[in-house]
Formats: sequence, structure tokens, C-alpha cells
Amino acid sequence: MTETPIPQRRRTPAAADPAVAAAAAARARTELATGILMALVPCSAETARRLLTAAAEETGTTAQESAGAAVALLGGQDEPTPVQEALRTAMRRARSGPQQGAGARLLPRPDVLREHVARFRALRREVLGSPGDLALQRELDDAVYTLCVMMGRRTPHDALKAAETLVDAQPQQPARGDQGA
Repeated sequence: MTETPIPQRRRTPAAADPAVAAAAAARARTELATGILMALVPCSAETARRLLTAAAEETGTTAQESAGAAVALLGGQDEPTPVQEALRTAMRRARSGPQQGAGARLLPRPDVLREHVARFRALRREVLGSPGDLALQRELDDAVYTLCVMMGRRTPHDALKAAETLVDAQPQQPARGDQGA
């Protein structure tokens, strides 16, 4: 018995399909907006996506319009749109976070904290320069989380403020090799 070949359907490249291309562009814009918000607030990638959703829901628009508003934040438009205003409000809420009671904390050494703050600042600059870079976003996410844990704070904004206050209060110690002369 001979087998007859099954006719193959001709596949079009994904880029040729307008729906696929639009979805890819929307995903790229969302990744770009996520990186921008991570650097500006500061916050985690998950929180940045929640901010985009909250702004869209508050204004009755789509997540894509919210992502566009986040990208436009870097452009410094003269007249903010309602979506940008909603996004700014969501950003302020994310920075404030819940009130935290006073408690005993074991704070890191100032030199260790100084290194982590410097790492965060460097990554923040890199993400603002290339907000769509997912690898940089993951590194910034890690740096934000580390600062929150080190400072015992719930929001990255509070953790960064506390870390900067502590670093500024402690004079930088000379390196061990510089003390002898």
C-alpha cells in the first residue's frame, strides 16, 4: 500500500500577520512602560504592571493606552492626559505604601548598604536608558527587593529613602590599605 502525502498548508511568517505584529508591538510597549515605571517609582515589575492596569481601569481605557502614557512620561509633554494623571496618582500611592510600625531592626553595615544603593542607582540609570530590556528589569527588580529586605521596609521607595538617609548619616570609612600612612 502506498501512502499519499498529506498536503502541507503554507505558513505565513508571523511578521506578515497583522494581528501577531500588533500583539508583539503591544507587548514591547508594555515591557518598555514596565521598565520606565520600575525606574521612576521605584517598584518591582509586578507592581509596575499593576500601576498600568490601575491607571487604565481608573480612566476606562486600555492597558495599551496606559503603557503609552507611561512611555510619554519620559517625553515631558506640556499638558498631561487623563491617563497620565491617573498613572501619576497610582505612582504616588505605590510610593506611600502602608504605614509601618516602629520595631527593632538589624541594619546592614553602612559600606554594604552603600554598595547596594550604588548598584540600585546604576541599574535605575541603565533601565531608564533601555527600559525594554527584560534582563535589566530583572536585575533592577532584584536590587529593589534586596533594599526592601535590608531596610525592613515594605515599599521600594521607603527602603531607598531609609537607605539613603542611613548612608548619608555615616561617613565613608577609608579603605583598609589607606589607613597606615
